[in-house]
Amino acid sequence: MTSDRAFEQIRSALTGRSPRPVDDLDFARAAVLIPVLVRPDGPAILFTERTHTVHDHKGQISFPGGRAEAGEDAKATALRESFEEVGLAPESVEIAGTLDDQLAVSRYIVTPMVGIVRNPPAVWTPQASEVAVPFEVPLTRLLDPAHLRRELWDASMMPPGAPVKEILESRVTLEEVDPVTGQYAVYFFDGGNGRVIWGLTARILKQLLDVAFR
Repeated sequence: MTSDRAFEQIRSALTGRSPRPVDDLDFARAAVLIPVLVRPDGPAILFTERTHTVHDHKGQISFPGGRAEAGEDAKATALRESFEEVGLAPESVEIAGTLDDQLAVSRYIVTPMVGIVRNPPAVWTPQASEVAVPFEVPLTRLLDPAHLRRELWDASMMPPGAPVKEILESRVTLEEVDPVTGQYAVYFFDGGNGRVIWGLTARILKQLLDVAFR
């Protein structure tokens, strides 16, 4: 798949689509950017592996992003955090659209922004305190069903302090919860080089791939 075709499908899928918000919970607001990049071998998506010194989600794989500052909307937060975390210049990002708000176990409402980056830097500049390493995964790999696994987990497997009731009852995640057992779907993408993309990041990624490419 060429980058132009991927970008066209993403724009077409997100244009006019109304993302589902979560606005009835007193949680902190955050935003992430899903950077879809032009690379010589085809489009790729940028992720970050977190350090073990960050406050939340130590050592996990995520998209660039973080907590909103006062007066910021989701777009401003996602672009600011992406610049701070990996050196992605805001002016190089075309925002193609917004996905559904998601609830994080750390009590954040996370708004995912999808960004098209036609001229990504050759080398990323990670923020040492938060990002251990930025890395890219080819879109074709993420679209390959052989690299996706789905499991049903019991709510007791969420970390201590997680807003279990809110997550399971959220309008956004309701379709992923078994109404009989109360178990919820957890997705795992094999990102290559031993990296597994799962949890909130995988849920956001899966929605983008479902909306734009399936």
